[in-house]
Amino acid sequence: MDHFKTHLFPTVVQGFDNLLTEKQIDVMKKDIVKSSKGKKNWQSNSKIHENKKYKPLVDKILKISKIVFDDYKYVYEKFEITDMWSNIIKPNEAHKAHTHPNNLLSGVYYVDSDNINIHFIDPRTQALVIAPKVENYIVENSQTWFFPSITNRIILFPSWLEHYVPQNNTNKDRISISFNIMLRGLVGSSNEYKSARF
Repeated sequence: MDHFKTHLFPTVVQGFDNLLTEKQIDVMKKDIVKSSKGKKNWQSNSKIHENKKYKPLVDKILKISKIVFDDYKYVYEKFEITDMWSNIIKPNEAHKAHTHPNNLLSGVYYVDSDNINIHFIDPRTQALVIAPKVENYIVENSQTWFFPSITNRIILFPSWLEHYVPQNNTNKDRISISFNIMLRGLVGSSNEYKSARF
């Protein structure tokens, strides 16, 4: 008997570890903690990528975004970070399910976060029509999947992929930086009737 197996229309999530030095992380962490004093479930303004304290991270985000786009074999003129912001989820707080509209690629960098994972939700609602009992959960039979939030890690995912952060049941703050990437210039091909300029 001949057999083949293909992962058809996969949703790709990529991770990169050990991106910055401890000193670079500490500079960002101090700025985030100072900016968030006395606020709950806090998010910064969306333009921290313009702050020189975050330049080492910005440089890494641009570098790995190119790796991802080249991996997808995309043809593009250029791309940029459209928004970048810091987050603190304090004990007993959570971040509800959401997407990042008007962008192509999104990501999260963990400044100080070894306690709450990021969860992704299967976007194929019709896949839940029949849900057999399983021996154990694997990527192929799960409706959600999580990745550990490890300090000095980036997780990159399609901006349309719904995700959330469950309640922080620890006594430690979860500090992260989120960002969005969008192509600029001509996207697509007019010969295929699907071009646009961004």
